[in-house]
Amino acid sequence: MARSRLQSLGEMWTHDTNVRFTHVSLTLAVMFALAACSTTKAVDHWQAESFSRSSIDHVLIIGATTNRGYRLIFENEFEQRLTKGGLKSVKSVDVLGDQVPDREAVEAYVAKHNIDYVVATKLERADVETTYVPPSAVTYYTGPYYPSYGQLYGSTVTLVKEGYSDTRSTLILVTTIFDAKSGDPVWVGRSATFEPGSIGVLAGEIARITWTNIAP
Repeated sequence: MARSRLQSLGEMWTHDTNVRFTHVSLTLAVMFALAACSTTKAVDHWQAESFSRSSIDHVLIIGATTNRGYRLIFENEFEQRLTKGGLKSVKSVDVLGDQVPDREAVEAYVAKHNIDYVVATKLERADVETTYVPPSAVTYYTGPYYPSYGQLYGSTVTLVKEGYSDTRSTLILVTTIFDAKSGDPVWVGRSATFEPGSIGVLAGEIARITWTNIAP
C-alpha cells in the first residue's frame, strides 16, 4: 500500500523565529526507495534582513533523519551542490557519525569548530492522494486504407481498459538555515516534491532551490 512505503521514524528539526535550535521526534514519510521522476518547486520562504547569500561560508549540513543511509546520500549530494557554489561545508554524518544530529550534538560540535551556519532539512508532511479511475472502452476504426479494398479490410477494434487506482505523492520539506553563533533561524524555506524519486536527486533540487532563493 502507498502509505506503508512512507513510514519510518526520524529526528526532525523544527523552526520558530523566536527560538533557537530545537528538535522533535515525528513520523518521517519517505518514498526515496522507488525509482520515479520527481519535480521539486519552491513554495515559500522567509529571510532575516541581516542575512544574505554573501555571508554564507562554513556550513554544517544536516539531513534530519535517524536513517543513516538516507542521511548519508542526502548530505553528500547537498555538499556537492554547495561546493560547486564555492562554499565550505561539512556533513553531520561525517562529524557526528551514527550519533543522531539532535540539538545537544549539533551545539556541542558548533561550539568547538569554525561553523558559521547550520543548514537542516526536515520533512514537514507527506500527502498521498489516491484516485480511482473507472474502466473504459475505446473503439478505433481501422479502415478502409485503400478505397478498392475497403469492404474487405475496413473494421473496428474495441480496447477495454480495466479500472485502477492512481496514487500521487507529494512531500513538503522545510529547509532552515541557522546562525551557528546565536542558534536563531536566518532563512526558512518550504519546498514541494511531486512523485519523489531518489534521495540524491531530491537533495540536489532542494540545494538548488535554497541557494537561488537566498537574496544576495
